[in-house]
Amino acid sequence: MTVNRLSIASFIIFSLLISTSNSQWAPSGSMIDIPAMNNCSKTGGEVASANPDGIFRCPSRAKVIDAQVSDASHFYVVQAYGQMATRKVSKTLADCWAAHQLAGAPNGPHYVQQWIRHWKMYGITNATYGRPEQRIANVRSCCACGV
Repeated sequence: MTVNRLSIASFIIFSLLISTSNSQWAPSGSMIDIPAMNNCSKTGGEVASANPDGIFRCPSRAKVIDAQVSDASHFYVVQAYGQMATRKVSKTLADCWAAHQLAGAPNGPHYVQQWIRHWKMYGITNATYGRPEQRIANVRSCCACGV
């Protein structure tokens, strides 16, 4: 009886670990070869950014974003890959790329929705994206995932 409970508990823990690792977007194809490193001094205050050396992430910035709106930081990481995929033509295009990628990813629409909530609360008007409403509208239309 104890062995059976142990087996069940092990199965549940293993299942949770698998489902957690598959619960968000991860790079695939040529994106797998892009080096990704934690280095806050290279992100310019953002959660993640891209440069010719690869993707740089700032875990402490992601933690702040996620404390404001749970899971919102994941969009910013995908958007950094979008900068690489679109060859940094435009951050607006990278937003669109990220939204499109997340639309088909496990729990992807959740991450887009959380990013939208974050951007509604903390987004600012700037030259790159325009007003927060404009950036959100762009992401929504690119995602086409009902968020």
